[in-house]
Amino acid sequence: MSPPAITPVPRPLREVDALLKRISDVARLLPALTASNAAEERARLIDEVARGRTPSPRWTLPRRRVEPSLWRMLELSRAKLEGQPIAELYLERLEELELELAMIEALGEPRRVRPLAARRFGTGRALVLTPEGEVSLARFAAALLDSLPHDEEPREVRAVAPGGQLSLAGLMLLLARRAGLTVDVRVEPRLSAGAATGDRTVFIADRRFGRRESLRFAVHEVLGHAVAAANAREQPIRLYEVGTAGAFSAQEGLCLCLEEQAGVLDDYRLRVIAARVLVTDRMHDGARFGETARWLVDEHGFSAADAIGVTERAFRGGGVARDAGYLRGWLEVRAAIAAGEASLDLLRLGRVGLEVATRAPELIERGFARTPRYRPSLARSLEATEGGTSFETSPPSVAASFTMLEET
Repeated sequence: MSPPAITPVPRPLREVDALLKRISDVARLLPALTASNAAEERARLIDEVARGRTPSPRWTLPRRRVEPSLWRMLELSRAKLEGQPIAELYLERLEELELELAMIEALGEPRRVRPLAARRFGTGRALVLTPEGEVSLARFAAALLDSLPHDEEPREVRAVAPGGQLSLAGLMLLLARRAGLTVDVRVEPRLSAGAATGDRTVFIADRRFGRRESLRFAVHEVLGHAVAAANAREQPIRLYEVGTAGAFSAQEGLCLCLEEQAGVLDDYRLRVIAARVLVTDRMHDGARFGETARWLVDEHGFSAADAIGVTERAFRGGGVARDAGYLRGWLEVRAAIAAGEASLDLLRLGRVGLEVATRAPELIERGFARTPRYRPSLARSLEATEGGTSFETSPPSVAASFTMLEET
């Protein structure tokens, strides 16, 4: 029997790919558009909360404008997709990009940006399937926050360390090498998350990390986001590089599943993920920044630094809250893998949503996707270093753009 015919990628899709790349190059800046005084302001806010006060942020955020040509590109892309195969995958992503561009123009204006963020990234009102049945995401998050102990480990691992000492940068470089990847690691003081992955660069915060936390970040960023990004560059269409619809929550869910399999998705991590959902909802319900941070400290036992970190992620830019997608993505991806509807490898064929991962065999057969080249084994990646040698410690000094981030 002859092999099935493979459909070449039609020219209109290639033209839309080029337009999509130009649009997404602007839209993907959204999570990186932090305040110019973010690092100094974060330190001040943490100090205020530690002193028992209820601070208000004083972020400096320059206004942004989306060029009119980008809006025209959206409409041109939609016109070119008419009658094309897999057009629905492109159209769904264009809807997300349109919301992201609108949020960029609304940054710093809570009344404009918050409804857009709720439409794009969701809230705790979404229904999710749990072992106890279908409940709201917020209810599940509250149960996690109330039932799990807050066991925060000592933070003794440096971001970068000399002389063969253990460091987060060294651990990430080691896992990347074992996965067959070449990545850069760069310390970024502006980062509100502990780590974030760009196209070929992993950014890490300028602070100390716990040992379990360090392994968690390395698994999440390298074996999750960096592997997906590397596979995306091997695909026949660029949609997988810019991300399909639903990719944000599915990719974070994938990374949390990897953390779980590596044994580092502990109670503390789950409490932080749950708190992000509830803080997102408090922000959308009109709560103030300072009272929300104090709520995390006074009622849920978070440190001042963690309370500010979680709250900042929801309130930045006036309310660009993306973090309800982490817990929702974990529950959805976990269920899909357990049901045999998706796999870790197919979720890492690019920056893909759960729908595309479940359709991957069909898309591969039709020539619109390729079997992922990079499929690192979690067990082999986490083996002890040969001969007891130390982790590499010094990140490359190559400059890299602070864009296309997948935050942890």
